[in-house]
Amino acid sequence: MEYDHIRSDRRGSANLDISTRISLMLEDVWVDHSPSESIFHLMNNIADAPRRITAPALLVTGNGGSGKTAIVNQIKFRVKRSDGLLFVNMAADPDLLKQKEFRSEIYKSLELPCPPTQDRTRPNGFIPRELSEILKLRNVWGIVIDEIHDLLLCGKVEQRINSSMLKTFLGERYGICLFAFGTLKSSSFISATLETQRRFTEVRLKDWSEDEHFRTFLLGVEELMPLKEPSRLYDRDMVSAILTSTGGRMDKVIELIRHAGCYALKSGSERIQAVHLSSASANPWGY
Repeated sequence: MEYDHIRSDRRGSANLDISTRISLMLEDVWVDHSPSESIFHLMNNIADAPRRITAPALLVTGNGGSGKTAIVNQIKFRVKRSDGLLFVNMAADPDLLKQKEFRSEIYKSLELPCPPTQDRTRPNGFIPRELSEILKLRNVWGIVIDEIHDLLLCGKVEQRINSSMLKTFLGERYGICLFAFGTLKSSSFISATLETQRRFTEVRLKDWSEDEHFRTFLLGVEELMPLKEPSRLYDRDMVSAILTSTGGRMDKVIELIRHAGCYALKSGSERIQAVHLSSASANPWGY
């Protein structure tokens, strides 16, 4: 079969002109891989769990570029009952003159105005009883918090308030499951109080290493590339070159292969070779 190294639904892309194929090469792609599958597996098990006095909580940590936000973007496609999940992104917004507030972002995700705080000394002052009813009416069973480490940017008082809010959401009155994603610093925020720490199960995303999981991932990447010849990225020499250049960091691996593919197209070879990896590493946009 022609182009059987390309996934069946993308084989036609190999016959497109070079300019179009370069554009395809540079598009964001998603490849199922072992670390992400384990996260989705955990989340689906939590989705199936019966309501408890204390709801389950999951913290996914990793260095910048390890693929956390990409996993968050796939949750709505891979997790059961995802229509009952509320998504909150705490990443700092350069257009805002102040740090985001967790409470305000909850209301923003619900597309509701944030009411004034009733009592800053009590968590319930930040989470009015009406919010519980709204969440029930909308069948919200979980909150996904991306970039949770940015909650560390606020002062100590605000950090304690945010920690108390997390505890309140997990408690019997709300029973809301929490799925938090952030850098390794996120552990510092979660462990600020023992009560919060013991409620979270932490999973750490690691950089790739030379193993079968990485080779399988590279095979999945290659199946999406509009190249007429197989590159065999999973061969030992290619794996070694990719890891040497990227240190195994997810975003760097993807970027290296993308730009190496562009070099391969421009050179007319129709497959990624070691020289293309080297060129892409030295000058990504020089193809």
